[in-house]
Amino acid sequence: MGFEKEILEVVAGNYVADKVLCARRNIVEKVTLRGVEMVVKRYKRPNLFNRFAYTFIRKTKARRAYEYAFRLLDCGIGTPSPVAYVEVKRCGLFSEGYFFSLYMPYGMLSDMATETLPVSEELTNDFVDFAFMLHSKGVLPRDFNSSNIFCWFNEDMEKFCFALTDINRMRFGKVPSVNGIMRSFEQLGVSVEGMYKLALCYSSRKNLDMEYSMFLFLLHRMRSRMRRAFKRKTKKKLGLV
Repeated sequence: MGFEKEILEVVAGNYVADKVLCARRNIVEKVTLRGVEMVVKRYKRPNLFNRFAYTFIRKTKARRAYEYAFRLLDCGIGTPSPVAYVEVKRCGLFSEGYFFSLYMPYGMLSDMATETLPVSEELTNDFVDFAFMLHSKGVLPRDFNSSNIFCWFNEDMEKFCFALTDINRMRFGKVPSVNGIMRSFEQLGVSVEGMYKLALCYSSRKNLDMEYSMFLFLLHRMRSRMRRAFKRKTKKKLGLV
């Protein structure tokens, strides 16, 4: 798209962000380059081991996000259009990664829902259609939380539409198992009541055993809670909280 100069200026820090969208582990900002609204994601600098791995063994998060975006779009799955990725090396090792994409003017699923997600039968049905479409095309997001899913109501189609972001962790190739699907659904942060509605709708659509689906969901929910409790306990012992 011919934004090489402007992109390198952003990487060099010579820019003013329109808005900071996220400032946690990674920094996500909205910028305007030559009149085009974009989002730039700057990934946290990895430790020395991962710097070596990203240099010689596996693809960086920025590169994966860029390449996976094209794969999703080729499958007809919504995601912000990729523009570029940049890998910065220092002393011969990967140091920093940046991913640039076009800005999508939509809210996140987390903005429309509460802990009792799904909040309506219509939203439930449309989201199940979206999830079913992902899985039928052999796509399984590995970070499927509601803050990584754009959601908006399309008045022309009279339905809710969805698109994925934060896509550097994806699995492509084969239709996921029931276990993989329920593990992915657990990441949504859905309450047990909300998950019952979601699992009931999805199970009937795919002709799955409802009780087995809920069992797997609850199993992954308990494992997730145990991991969080262990992390909190460890941090407390180390004086990090």
